[in-house]
Amino acid sequence: MKLYKLDLLTLLISLFILSACQNTDSIGLDVDPSTGISGTFIDTVTVRSSTVREDSILTNTLTQYPLGYFNDPIFGKTAANIALSLTMVNSNTTFGTAPVLDSAVLVLHYGDEFYGDSTSKFQIEVRQLADQLNKSKAYYNNSIFNVNSAVIGSKLVTIRRRDSVKVNEIITGKPDVIKTKAPQIRIPLSPSFINSNFINAAPANFSTQALFMKFIKGLHLKVNEAQSSGPGGIAFLNLTDSSRLDVYYKNTNGTAIDTTLLSFPILNGSEPVAANFTHDYTGTPVQTQLNNPTTQYDVTYVQGLGGLRTKIRFPNLDKLKALGNITINKAELVVTVVDGTDNYKPSPRLLLYTTDIASQRQFIPDFGTNPLVGLTDFDFGGFYDTTNKRYKFVVTTFLQDILKGTSKQYDTFIAPVSVNYSRQSGPVASGTTASRAVIGSGKSGVTYKMKLNIFYSKIN
Repeated sequence: MKLYKLDLLTLLISLFILSACQNTDSIGLDVDPSTGISGTFIDTVTVRSSTVREDSILTNTLTQYPLGYFNDPIFGKTAANIALSLTMVNSNTTFGTAPVLDSAVLVLHYGDEFYGDSTSKFQIEVRQLADQLNKSKAYYNNSIFNVNSAVIGSKLVTIRRRDSVKVNEIITGKPDVIKTKAPQIRIPLSPSFINSNFINAAPANFSTQALFMKFIKGLHLKVNEAQSSGPGGIAFLNLTDSSRLDVYYKNTNGTAIDTTLLSFPILNGSEPVAANFTHDYTGTPVQTQLNNPTTQYDVTYVQGLGGLRTKIRFPNLDKLKALGNITINKAELVVTVVDGTDNYKPSPRLLLYTTDIASQRQFIPDFGTNPLVGLTDFDFGGFYDTTNKRYKFVVTTFLQDILKGTSKQYDTFIAPVSVNYSRQSGPVASGTTASRAVIGSGKSGVTYKMKLNIFYSKIN
């Protein structure tokens, strides 16, 4: 009778364990039932994580450029400014006979992100560069630009990325018309600056692009925090193909006086555009972690614009070898956002990558270019799950290679990237998103613990 009871108890326990292993939804492995994952489940592999500063970022070739200031209650202060070149549509540009300035407007088209407080007002100031940007020079986010002190244009704006604007459009020989244009920032520039450097400047300065660049130098954009209001934010601008300086002027055409528009495009593919962005973590919990890199905290931080990334290690991964000859059916790293830290939306997308023996960044195989193991962006993961407030990354092949000994484990990192990030860019630090997130660390016992979920099977 006692033996019967013991066998029954053993059977019930076995059924409970089997049921737990098959309930993939509860452990983060959300799979298609038709391709259900079988095997033994474990989530006790140690994960160690810490917050580290991001590397500097090359800004010459950004797809969009950051401008603004942002005072984040958790991450401290971020500031971003831009140095840009102007181009001519044609060589030997001329303003015609007896030109008289009407107005000049710097037109800045939005990129695809604004991160911060949408009600804040920003005092954007425009200055002239004292030195032209050099095509052959690499400009990193910590580069300093030599700028003239005089403000040649300014405007107090609220960032409205989705609001079109009404613009007075000139039509030669006909009355001007009001047209609706794509969302943009329009900053009027000083008449004295435009007269001196454009309308009344020597024609030789406009004979070639090289001479024009040498003469005009370029423009610098910065937000004056003291004259702005609110916590602020970082706006991204399209300085690739649609932003420009528009100069409206009148000149004599025979006996008639016409109003004419001459545009000077901003084209970062043709002439240099660069950005400077900085982070000040003074007095924040971020600074505390940076000052104590060996301490295990309950949370870690990630932040775009060359801010912060989370370093990850799996120090006891080799202990899985004690299980014998196993194959990993599926493995996911589950990263959870800490409640109460999403007053600003968590980064919409994070990237997980590793490093090699030379500390150079490398994709893990699951996100690599080998079509046999490389997954699609969606299948690999890293996109923010707004319902469960978490990110998931598939790391199956990455872990299997380490266990087989075909790959060594070096430092692995998580960092923000823009939603439209393409792996063709490589695993580089992102200068095209200012988003951030506070995530649970791998420390044992924390509420939002970072977990490595593994399904494996033994091989005979």
